[in-house]
Amino acid sequence: MGHERLTPSPFDSWDDLRFFLVTTQKGSLAKAASHIGVTQPTVSRRIESLEERLGVRLFDRLPSGVALTVEGESILDAAKLIEEKVLEIQMNVSGLDKRMAGKVRVSVTDGFASYWMAPRLHTFQELYPNIEFELLCSVEPADALKWETDIAIQFRRPSGADLVANRVATFHFVPWASSEYLARHGTPRNTEDLMHHRLLDHFAYHGDDGDWSEWYKLAKVANRISYRTNSSAALLNAVQSGLGIALLPTYSADCVTGVVPLDIGVRTRSDVWLSYHPALRGTARYRAAIDWIRGLFDKNLWVWFRDEFHPPVHREKSSR
Repeated sequence: MGHERLTPSPFDSWDDLRFFLVTTQKGSLAKAASHIGVTQPTVSRRIESLEERLGVRLFDRLPSGVALTVEGESILDAAKLIEEKVLEIQMNVSGLDKRMAGKVRVSVTDGFASYWMAPRLHTFQELYPNIEFELLCSVEPADALKWETDIAIQFRRPSGADLVANRVATFHFVPWASSEYLARHGTPRNTEDLMHHRLLDHFAYHGDDGDWSEWYKLAKVANRISYRTNSSAALLNAVQSGLGIALLPTYSADCVTGVVPLDIGVRTRSDVWLSYHPALRGTARYRAAIDWIRGLFDKNLWVWFRDEFHPPVHREKSSR
């Protein structure tokens, strides 16, 4: 009995589709390479090889990046569907793992990771010494549906209908300054006084789903926005150093020194969302991580995460 010969596939691996899809999403070979974690020539070679095997040109190369051709558009929906099925297989297989071992990736902002999660990770490690906890810090949350992360903690409600998404806390923000800054420049008593001080800003305050309208109006009319950053840690360090006044979360009172909250009637808030793919609930290490993360927002232990506002405790101890 002879062996049947399979028709050669234009895809050497499913990664061919991944390179194609990421390049489509990012709009350039360089951005796709950065996202995947390879060099730009690698992405270029993979795309060119795929085009050669398919016998069509998938992208037009432009000075500003790449654009899908008609042929590229024609396979885009099918490629997305295949990607979803491959990820579904990966998630279902991972759901068979009952061991308390392996890696758990958590996407979270750098401020909460640095000042709240990381100092408490030893409690998780003591319970589960064989689970590797990986924190992915970024203003933009990774996509759990596309396997960029396992668990996401973010300020925007996740849009993926297939995700498990729960609102786990509310972050409240008020202006803070260092004692040294206030000694040099005086303490503002109201928002009008605040306009005469150096204000420090975070790009994320103008991009998430929180109620930032009051701060946004202040920042827009202030003449002295002397510093902006996309890093919560860099913002806190700037406040501690005496550079100016910035919005910081009220939970800072429980974990940060060298800064003073200002009670001048300026408050903002933002919901915090925990999301993950439902297939992960069948995997022991993910269930353990999700339960532990939920405990970080225990509203009985920490009033800062409740829906209602609680004034932060005054802490003036120097951080240096």
